[in-house]
Amino acid sequence: MKLGVRLPYHCAGVTGEQLAAVAKAADQAGMHSGWVADHVVFPAGEVRSTTAGSTRDGRYPRPMDETTLEAWTTLTWAAAVTTDLVLAVGVCVLPQRNPLVLAKQIATLDVLSGGRVWCGAGIGWLREEFDALGVPWARRAARTEDTMALMRAAWAGSPVTYDGDVVSVPEPVHFVPRPAAPVPILLGGHSEPALRRAATLGDGWIGHELMSPQARATRTELERLGASPHFRFVVSRLMNPPDQPGADDRRLDTESSTRLAGVFADYADAGVDVLLCEPSVRTVDAHLRLIDQVHAAGERTGLLRTLSTSGGAA
Repeated sequence: MKLGVRLPYHCAGVTGEQLAAVAKAADQAGMHSGWVADHVVFPAGEVRSTTAGSTRDGRYPRPMDETTLEAWTTLTWAAAVTTDLVLAVGVCVLPQRNPLVLAKQIATLDVLSGGRVWCGAGIGWLREEFDALGVPWARRAARTEDTMALMRAAWAGSPVTYDGDVVSVPEPVHFVPRPAAPVPILLGGHSEPALRRAATLGDGWIGHELMSPQARATRTELERLGASPHFRFVVSRLMNPPDQPGADDRRLDTESSTRLAGVFADYADAGVDVLLCEPSVRTVDAHLRLIDQVHAAGERTGLLRTLSTSGGAA
């Protein structure tokens, strides 16, 4: 198993220097990947949408006016100050994006970073965001599947054409440069259709706040649905770094590196490929403290020593 960390794209007042400091700390600690998430806007009025299983009550758990840096721009900044850290979005709301523009952004970042990009993908849950962006809410799952197929076609060869159910490129266009290797697309979502889509169309799946027994059951279900042996299985956990005001006592404490190493072993045994560690407190200091705690526990299990010598975006 490998260990990833959430980058501080959502910290109020975060600066480029601070973001770079966290990315470099993760890279130097031997962590596998640095992750951001994707929302362009949040509604200022009434929110009718729910997160469809990502939280117990279906409500978004954070303030709607919280800082949210744009995902791919943030990862480009992180790429410039790191050498081995995989750069990942978990997840990008694919149907909100123009497929060729997004494919170009990802290909450019992958080329400039030396092949270090993972693309998490979701169909979106926040209808108010779609409305604000002028993107149809209907058939967003089909639009997501078309976007994935068109991006893969663009990354595979040029010229490219595409004729999908929702998206089409009828006349051939040149698409250059292309990634040296296919960029993995990992799908999110906890529903049965989302799991089936991930198993049959994705290169992996990313889920949130699963305990290790739930992770094991989900991995088994994805394999039953047809996930390949090379499928990437990512689980994120909110964690409490020590001495952080405002920490959520429902989340995993990291003060004991021995206990945290045991948690890592449980997730590895459950078949998790990457455990994404995220501080419950959204400050730059909390991110840096969490990297220290994860590094200490990772050294106990040998996870980070293995990662520091493996390199690349495997």
